[in-house]
Amino acid sequence: MLSLLFNSLMASATSNVPLPEVNQASSPLAQMHDIALPEKVSSLPIAPGYWILLLLIILSLSWIVKKVLKKYRYHAPRRTALVMLNAMDSNANTFASEVNSLLKRTAMTYLPRQSLAHLNGQPWFNWLDKRLPHKHQGVIGPLLFKRHQQKGLTSEDNQQLLALARLWLANSAPFEQVNIANNNQQQIPEAQC
Repeated sequence: MLSLLFNSLMASATSNVPLPEVNQASSPLAQMHDIALPEKVSSLPIAPGYWILLLLIILSLSWIVKKVLKKYRYHAPRRTALVMLNAMDSNANTFASEVNSLLKRTAMTYLPRQSLAHLNGQPWFNWLDKRLPHKHQGVIGPLLFKRHQQKGLTSEDNQQLLALARLWLANSAPFEQVNIANNNQQQIPEAQC
């Protein structure tokens, strides 16, 4: 109990003691100001290097888009021919003639008419073989030639011709120019027969 009395006396004694007055003008704490923050750095105008980089990126992207669109447009006749080929009836008697006509029309959209229109028979079959994979070469010619024979093509032959025509149209490599001089030499012996 004595300690309780002592604590209360001490508390009352310290609260009654007046604090010395501090001169507000001479106090260093009173003279302090708030922290001055620097002005925000603007992101504009962007440095010239970034403008050049942005210009190079835009030019590169536009060049890539132009190339992709050009390639897409270049292959549009092939895609259309594939749709037409898939719409054909492979059991029809005129299927081989329709396929031959479709392949020639497709080729003439890519190459000059005068270089392809005159191709018939073996020169035409040889040119068709150039666009087929090596293991499938030499097959499309006999199948297309069979269309002129009395028996014609069987349903298996028609399915094989359909598969070869799809392979030929699916080839996205650029079309090779036909060498007219070689084709004329090949046709001369046929004309002499």
